[in-house]
Amino acid sequence: MHISPQDLLDAARTIRPGDISTCNWLVDWISPAEFLQWAQRGVADGDARGFSDAITYAKRAVASRIDALILFNHLRPFLRSPYPLKMQALARVGVDVPDVVNDLVIDPRNDLEHDYSWPEASTAKHAVGVASLFLRATQPEYDRGSIVAVQWNVMGSHLLSSSGEAVRLREFGTRPMLFIDVFEETAAAKIVDPVVPEIRSATLTSFDGDQAVALADILRQNYTCGHPSQSGRGPSYYREMKRQGGF
Repeated sequence: MHISPQDLLDAARTIRPGDISTCNWLVDWISPAEFLQWAQRGVADGDARGFSDAITYAKRAVASRIDALILFNHLRPFLRSPYPLKMQALARVGVDVPDVVNDLVIDPRNDLEHDYSWPEASTAKHAVGVASLFLRATQPEYDRGSIVAVQWNVMGSHLLSSSGEAVRLREFGTRPMLFIDVFEETAAAKIVDPVVPEIRSATLTSFDGDQAVALADILRQNYTCGHPSQSGRGPSYYREMKRQGGF
């Protein structure tokens, strides 16, 4: 059943907090650390092309981390926004991105791209240095992964062996679950209630900015009162459980 984002938020607030499932579903991305290494190589080259590469890859390292945190917090309305607006959205849910990141990393690359100016050594070194500090400061936040369920109610087995991964759904529990289904092309927030039984959903693209922030706040409150119950399980686990459970 499709419902409005506001109705989904109202229902999500009735889910008891404290039992969360997390997943890093962006594992196929090139890591920001890799981009940073490329930027550092550019500085080490010490010529105009190297400094240009350094500025470009420092920005890419920062941008990929910001975009990952936007997606991990399900702030999809902001995904195509300019980076200052993305930074403001993250600040609203408690993830601080200092303005210096935009001033010394993002803007210099934009100037380089659009003004066709010669890159300066000091600009490149500042961009790489700030990018390094930013990645280090946000690593714990990134390592949390993305909350994809509150009160996970799917019971079964999950075995990893040299022959591969085996996932088997046994049954559903009785408690309703808030499930953020990022495992389909069109991501959606869902209330999965096995007792009714009923699945109520709203696509994440139907949320406006304030509603997306409200959803992130609902999820993030679990960090202070909960513990990861399914942490470390990858996207294939959730996709297979979804397939077997029909949610």
